[in-house]
Amino acid sequence: MTTALSDTVAAELHGRLSDVCAQIGVDPHGARLVKYTMNAVFVAPPFVIRLAAGPHAATLARRVVSVAACLEQVGMPTVRLASGVTSQPIFSEDWVATAWQYVPTTGDEPKPVDLAAPLRALHSLDELDVALPRWSPIEKFRRRLNAAAALLPEEAAGLERWSRTELGIPAANLLCDLHRRCDEVEEDLDRVAWRLPPGVIHGDAHTGNILLPALDDGAIACSEPLLCDLDGICLGPREWDLVPTAHGATRFGRSAADYHGFVEAYGIDITKWAGWPILRRIRELQLVTSTIDALAGRPEVARELAHRLRSLFSDDLKATWRRYR
Repeated sequence: MTTALSDTVAAELHGRLSDVCAQIGVDPHGARLVKYTMNAVFVAPPFVIRLAAGPHAATLARRVVSVAACLEQVGMPTVRLASGVTSQPIFSEDWVATAWQYVPTTGDEPKPVDLAAPLRALHSLDELDVALPRWSPIEKFRRRLNAAAALLPEEAAGLERWSRTELGIPAANLLCDLHRRCDEVEEDLDRVAWRLPPGVIHGDAHTGNILLPALDDGAIACSEPLLCDLDGICLGPREWDLVPTAHGATRFGRSAADYHGFVEAYGIDITKWAGWPILRRIRELQLVTSTIDALAGRPEVARELAHRLRSLFSDDLKATWRRYR
């Protein structure tokens, strides 16, 4: 199932994609959109192309290119930058793109246990030979909320209609409430007694960010799962990378058996730790602020965000969330 987009958004994305493909010598006609939440991800053989926009997109893309090259150098199980593309990132007006080697996969849906070995490998690194930011999730959430408050008139009107229709409150009230929650959880975070030493972390280690390479293609050199989406690589508490699998079992309806498989493979059950409730709240704020400034033309994302916010505001911890498409 691919992301549903309005005609306007689809035309904009495909226009930027065509421009990027022309710059790197790829035919865009066979390209397929596989995901669009914070970034638009296209498979355009032999590459995967990720498109992003926004005031921080270029800075982030430059860092991700450096990080990916460094991770490849030290042999980490992560996706590789596109070979033969000599200059990255790639720009198309106010959009920025990165190109990656396409990895044929088994077709099986990754399970939490598939994350364990790549995370243990990544967590063996205390640092990288590239400047990494410090883990600062609340800062990122506030940037998203501020971006939503500063939308252009047409998009701001759309956010206002959506907020009043789906949540029964003005958009300004919604953003104010989320800012308040950020303040509260930031105060709680200062009191967390971390169990593990800090180091290099992925930052968004869920099963949607793991690839299971197929072995029947000569281009694949190994069979181990690969971490993708390297935007969140930073220095921080390793506990944070264990949260998405636990949250998947408690909020997204993933099976308890799958979660316990991950626990056995990695060696820690984050839900048994005193800091888990705080990190769970941070994870939920991450998942409701990640798209709040970019709902225009994305009806399925807008519906799912409304569902998440309703359960958050009613303190309904039993409501099941669905992944953005």
